[in-house]
Amino acid sequence: MSHFPLISAMHAALRAVTLDTTPATLDQLDRALANLPLADEVTCDADHLVHLAREMVGHARHHDLFPAVQEMEDQVTLMLAEGLRTPVHNHPAMKALVRALSLCYAGGADWNTDSANYRAWDRARHAGTYMVRAVSGFLYAEHEFTQRTVTKQAEEFSAAARRAVAYHSRAMARTALTMAAHDYGLFVIGTRTALGPHTWIRSIGSDTFRFEVTPCDLDGAPAGRLIVTSFKTGRRVHDLALSSDPKRSRAVADTLFLI
Repeated sequence: MSHFPLISAMHAALRAVTLDTTPATLDQLDRALANLPLADEVTCDADHLVHLAREMVGHARHHDLFPAVQEMEDQVTLMLAEGLRTPVHNHPAMKALVRALSLCYAGGADWNTDSANYRAWDRARHAGTYMVRAVSGFLYAEHEFTQRTVTKQAEEFSAAARRAVAYHSRAMARTALTMAAHDYGLFVIGTRTALGPHTWIRSIGSDTFRFEVTPCDLDGAPAGRLIVTSFKTGRRVHDLALSSDPKRSRAVADTLFLI
């Protein structure tokens, strides 16, 4: 049988979760994992990881943060529509926001501070903290906190929080797909696995490569360098000066953010 339609479905589900993490896109990812053929086609390790990934996706799917964020969005919408200026600590929007933010703090407490999972929760906490400032500023009628400003910040917090909920399960699903594809005999370009904020590894074919974005230097790389090293040979295979063009710089920044 051809595995490509199933692999393509997995990639589509992973992209959907990355772009918009919701219970619906997590259900899509769970279905894609469930459709991967396992019996007599993959090793025990790959089989175990696929099942573990489904379990983690299920946990994320039912995380308390999804309804908490939805409640926060609903209460903020009502606040903006009604313009109520009740005391900040008693306002339903602030209460809902604090509950959602507390869940972000609880989620990050489970991870080491140097892990990619912790950084995902940390981004959510920062966005939530800015949201607290935006809501309080609106309720105190501070002129810079307009409806548009508050709405934009609410969207950023919602997206960061939902992304953090699924960060670990999404990474595990990607690793499970890579292992299964190896066992199917396919040429695999694996997913990025973060080693730090500027370093990641990726399997390509039979080798694994380390990618590192370095700071700017004065030797022909004012925007920094991308250094690629082979684990198999221990040698550098690429040493590329990054472009100072703003569009290309944003592409690198976006990649590091997703990692």
